Amino acid sequence: MKFFLSISIVIFFGLSSFAQSALEQATAAYNTHDYEKALAASTIQIDQFGSPEAFMLRADCYHKLGDYSSALNDYDRSKISGYKGDDLYLNRGICKISLSLFETARLDLATYIERHEEDPKGYYWLATLEYMQMEHKACLRYVDEAIWRDSTYAAAYYLRAANYAEQKKLNFALEDFQMAFSLDPKLYRAKMNMAIILMDMGQYKNAVELFSEVRLENIDFISELLCFRGEALYNLHDMEGACGDWVEAAHLGDADSENNYKRLCVDKHDKPRFKRRNYMQF
Repeated sequence: MKFFLSISIVIFFGLSSFAQSALEQATAAYNTHDYEKALAASTIQIDQFGSPEAFMLRADCYHKLGDYSSALNDYDRSKISGYKGDDLYLNRGICKISLSLFETARLDLATYIERHEEDPKGYYWLATLEYMQMEHKACLRYVDEAIWRDSTYAAAYYLRAANYAEQKKLNFALEDFQMAFSLDPKLYRAKMNMAIILMDMGQYKNAVELFSEVRLENIDFISELLCFRGEALYNLHDMEGACGDWVEAAHLGDADSENNYKRLCVDKHDKPRFKRRNYMQF
């Protein structure tokens, strides 16, 4: 009996050590943005011990990987199993926004704000919710609350700029996109949007300069940028430049650029409408 008890103690502590190791591994992987590894480790923890922390961590992994339905399911399971952290309300609210569950998202974010009045993230995500529902005044009210609490919140300036742009308040939009980019020099979409605003103001040359600067960076929206730069070049009567950008963007899958190219750059026989320059002939 004594021998059996000793074995049981060893097994118990061995499993406890394994559980701790799985959760620690999941947390470490998540903190290094290895969400697939964190997902696998947190699943091991859940299968063996079902802890609320593991459900929460796995929910965050699913969220980062874009599987919002699975994330929401695990956020709910985390809450039911006893998770006490208020980050549940924030993260679950954000997840619900991604699923367009706006009213229940609002409840989660309101709960988070009630408990963390000075944290700008709650106000920022409420502003995002209002923006997605095209409630521009409410969006502005909440995003101002976020910026008031953190004047260096680049994403909040970006959101406010987008809100102003939707309302055609171009000068305000340009100023906030500039602020967002100055606070986060890797926020290249803010710089591209500055160029779009300049284009809407008729400042096509300045817009092309900004588009060209962003084109040199490692971005994942090249086709979108080329479409807009082509439009700016077209308005500068640079047909070769415009058509060059549109055909490149079309090859990358941009449907608007393909349409512009076919409509403005080639005739009914698919021949270029302009004579291509060649500087290599002698």
